[in-house]
Order: sequence, then structure tokens, then C-alpha cells
Amino acid sequence: MPPKVLTIREALKHPLRRKIIAYLLENPGSSVRQLSRGLGISVGSLSGHLVILERVGLILEQRKSKRLELFVNSEVFLTVKEEFKGAGNLESSVAEV
Repeated sequence: MPPKVLTIREALKHPLRRKIIAYLLENPGSSVRQLSRGLGISVGSLSGHLVILERVGLILEQRKSKRLELFVNSEVFLTVKEEFKGAGNLESSVAEV
């Protein structure tokens, strides 16, 4: 289990987590396998990062039958986007992905 991340800011320090958010913003409802293929990263490498993003509330999981779909939590993301707007960090980080 990955170490606890207490803030969204800490969670978004890792470039892979920013890539995950950017991918899910462009491809809402992607499965873990689709995300893995889209980013070119193994499912095992993604799992810890997904746990952290879910813990801080940035992503939501929705089960449809056997399929697990991933979404960016728009309420939390918009709050974070506003917080980072002045610094420009989040938008530039997501745009770089």
C-alpha cells in the first residue's frame, strides 16, 4: 500500500499522477487497462498512483458490471484548478502531458 498523501497538492507533485488526470479528462470512463495502454505503463505501476488519487478525491471509480470505469472528480478538480490558477502550476503541468 502506498504511503498516505495528505493533500491534493502532494498527490499532484508526481508527473505520472498529472498524466493520469490529463488522460482521464480527455478519456472519461476509461478502464484501468485502457489507462495503462494509453499511458504505456503497466497496470501494476499504475495501481498505487490510482489509490493515492482516489484517497485525495481526485478520481472516482464507477463499476459497470465487471468493468471498473475511472473519472476525474470534477468538483474537486475545479477547486484544485482554482487554487493553482494564480501559480499556473496545474494547468501547465496538465498541458505538458
